[in-house]
Amino acid sequence: MPEILRSIVAEFGRGLDVVGTEPYIPARPRRGEVAVRMLMASINPSDLVTISGAYASRTVLPFVPGFEGVGVIEETGPGVHGLGPGQRVLPLGSPGAWQHTKLTDARWCFPVPDELTNEEAATAYINPLTALLMLRQYVWDAAARTVVVNAAASTIGLTLIRMLNRSGIRPVAVVRHPHSLPRLTGTNLSATVCTLDRAAGAAVRQLTLGRGADVVLDAVGGPEGAELAHALTGGGTLVHYGLLSGRPLPARLATDRPDVRIVLFRLRDWVHTVQATAPQQLAEALTEVFGLVLDGTAAAEVAAVHPLSAIQQALRQDAAALRQGKILLCPSA
Repeated sequence: MPEILRSIVAEFGRGLDVVGTEPYIPARPRRGEVAVRMLMASINPSDLVTISGAYASRTVLPFVPGFEGVGVIEETGPGVHGLGPGQRVLPLGSPGAWQHTKLTDARWCFPVPDELTNEEAATAYINPLTALLMLRQYVWDAAARTVVVNAAASTIGLTLIRMLNRSGIRPVAVVRHPHSLPRLTGTNLSATVCTLDRAAGAAVRQLTLGRGADVVLDAVGGPEGAELAHALTGGGTLVHYGLLSGRPLPARLATDRPDVRIVLFRLRDWVHTVQATAPQQLAEALTEVFGLVLDGTAAAEVAAVHPLSAIQQALRQDAAALRQGKILLCPSA
C-alpha cells in the first residue's frame, strides 16, 4: 500500500527550497468536521506567496500549503448535515489542499457539480471568483469602459479578458514577452502592449489619446503596476491583486496620484467576511463561477498534473519561464 503523504513547510522561503513531503496518518473528523480525500489541487501564486512568509503573522509553522483543490468526502464527524461520504466538494477557507486527506470544518465545504471534471473543479475557485468579484465591483458597477489588464496571457488574465468581452468591453492587454501573444488569440482586444517593445504606461496614454484608463487590473505590482497607475484618468481605479514581479507598489504611489483610487484586492478578505455574515452569497458566487468554467469563460488550461510525491518537479515546472497553463497536484495518487 503506498504511503499517505502530505506536503509540509517547516520554514518560510522559496517554494523549491522549503516545500517537502512526509508520511502521516490523517486524523478522524471531530464534531462539525469532515475528512476530504483530495483528488486534485492547484499550485497558485497565493500559495507561493504564503510559503515565502509574506503572511507570516497569520501563518503558523509547520503548515500544509494549498488553498485550492477538489476532493471527495470520506468521513463526517458528529453534527454534520447535508454532506456525506462520496460527495465531491471544494474544501475552502484554509490551506491544506496539498495532502492526501484534508480535515476541515464542514461549513467550508461546497458541493461541486457533476458536470465539472476534477481538473476544472480544482481551478474553479481562486482565479474565476477573483475575476468575477473585481469586475463586478470595479468595472461593471462603476460603468467603466477603458480597462487595462496586465499579465494578460496568464490564466487569470485570460479569464478577465473573456469576462470583459462577455460584457461588451474590449480591454487593453499588457504582456511582458512576445511569446505570450499567441495565447491571446480568440480574445477581443482594443490593443495589445508588449512591455519589451514599449512602456505600458506611455502606450496606454497614447491609445486613449491622453485621457488615460478608467480601470487597471494589476497582477504584477512593482514599477509596472505604478506605471499603469500613472496612466489612469483622474478618478480612475487601480485594482492591485497580484505580485508577479515580487515587488510591492511604491509607497509613494498614493501621494503621487491622489486623484485616483488604489485598491488592494484580496479574495481571502471577501470570502471570510461573507462566510461569517452572509454565507449564502459565497455559495451563490461559486455557483456562478462554476457556470463560467463550464461554458469556457473561466476555464483554465492545464499544463501538467503531478503526484504529490513529485512536488519538487511540479514546483520547478510552475516556476519555468513561459509556462502555459496551471500545474496541478494529485495528492491521493
